[in-house]
Formats: sequence, C-alpha cells, structure tokens
Amino acid sequence: MKRLRPAYDFNASDIALTNFSMGEQLTYAQLAIAISDIHKLLCNKGVKKGDNVLVTNNGTPNWVMRLAGIVTYGTVAVVVPNNITGYERDRIIAENDVVLDFDNISTESMSEDQPIDIDIFSFSLKDNIIVDYTYNEFGYLASTTTKVYEFMQLAEDIKRRYMKIRHSRTPSMLLANKECMNAKEILASLSIGAHITLAGTNPTSGTLLKCMKKYRPHFVHLDTKTAEALIRNRVFPMMYNPEMKNYMTSSHARRTMLKQIRKRMMFALGGCILIVSVTGGRFSPDIEQFLQKIEFPYNIM
Repeated sequence: MKRLRPAYDFNASDIALTNFSMGEQLTYAQLAIAISDIHKLLCNKGVKKGDNVLVTNNGTPNWVMRLAGIVTYGTVAVVVPNNITGYERDRIIAENDVVLDFDNISTESMSEDQPIDIDIFSFSLKDNIIVDYTYNEFGYLASTTTKVYEFMQLAEDIKRRYMKIRHSRTPSMLLANKECMNAKEILASLSIGAHITLAGTNPTSGTLLKCMKKYRPHFVHLDTKTAEALIRNRVFPMMYNPEMKNYMTSSHARRTMLKQIRKRMMFALGGCILIVSVTGGRFSPDIEQFLQKIEFPYNIM
C-alpha cells in the first residue's frame, strides 16, 4: 500500500501548489519530478524505510516538495516550526533518533528528466507517517504523530466532503497560519489531486481576502488569530451599518438580515467555501456568537 498516490497520476498540467505572496505556481508534473529527485537524494544518503528525517515547516512550496518526497519514500517526516530555537532543534533530533536533517541538503538543482516510477515499499496501517511539532497556546512545543491509517481517513474525509456538492472545478484548499502550515492536511489534499494555495505564515487580512477572492477555495485552514483579524478588519466593516438600529427590526427582518450577511460573507471569501477549519483555540465570544448566528461553516480543530 502506498502512502500517497503518485503525483504524476494526475493531469500533468494541473496546478498542485500556489505561493500567493511570491506569485509562484507548481504543477503536478513538476512536483512529481521534484519528488523523484528527493527519493534519489535520500537513497544516496543511505536513508532507509522507517527512518526519521527532519524538515522545517516554513510554509513554502519547497517545504511541501520535501515533505511529500520524504513521506512517499517511506520515511517518517519529523516536522518542526520555522521559528524553533537551536536548542529545541537539537533536542528533537535526539529524541526522535533523526538520521538526516533535510534542511542541510540543497534541492536547488532539480533534474529536467521525466519522473521515474520509484519502487516504494509496502506499509503497515500502523506505521508512522508524520511527527508534527507545533507550539501550543502556552508557548510550549508539543508533537502529534500521524499514522498511515489516520492519514488515509483524512484523505477520504476531504474527498467525501468535497463530493457532497457537485463542482466542475478541482478541489481547492487554502492554508494560512501565523505559526506553521498543517502538514497532514497538505499531503491529504495532494493525494486527491487538489490545488493548494499557501497564503504564507503571517498574512495580513487584506492579503488573505485577496487570495480567497482569486482562488475561491473549498477548504480553508487558519489559526484563530488570523481568522479573527480577517473577520474584524475586513468582514465586519462590509457587514454592518453603524446607523442601523437592529432592535427596531422585526424577527423576520433580523433573520433576513442574517441570511444576507452570511451570503455576503461567503461571497467575500470566494463563494465556494465548504468549511473553515481553525486551530489554536476557540474564538472570542463576540466572533463565535456572530459565526453561529449566521450559521457559518467552521469547526475548531
């Protein structure tokens, strides 16, 4: 069983990754070539199936290429935040018996050859696939280990959610986080041939809104602070008229108003959102009450 469907099974010209802030795009054909090159690099370094390989999550397409290459080779990706200290990095390397720090390997010279069919090993459902380190709300590093069966369930869940509504477009996902991107969400999306837009690790609310309007994502992953800034700075000003006296309207008028607010908000965010997943804790009471009132599709992870 393969952990990821080979990238070159999809239409070669389909866009796999977009870096909005840099204006860069990567097709599935280019991603497949990069993955093949990474497999060769790992093989030349003597890395074997089940070994732990460290890679820094800097929220760029280059990081995604490395992550996909490490995982499809059969090794475990130990993912660390971009702002990790040297002491924390050394401790994680020692704790996880990391055999290779991939950040010290250059992948600038990618080959122009066609992707080759790498003989990927078979895997057990209980094999580890990612050990993801992130800072919790108290500022401490915490790790989450994802196994093969959990990854497969996530990929199927994304596909199932998308298939509930008919679309002619490719599934689209946008990720933006002040700390780091969600590694397993990215890999699961790639495994179903989705178009992933990376808005950066610290996007402004204006940049994020432009990004959503342009690429019209179906799934959006944000941290709480980024989502709240977007709502307060960009959504609320479009929704509310400070001169409107809400207490003077009837219940029917209020319901109609809430429906219109929801419609305008969905349109402002691209018009195709199926769900927004939020990490980093619950929203502020006023934001949470607003989203619940208009029945906005979101969940706290």
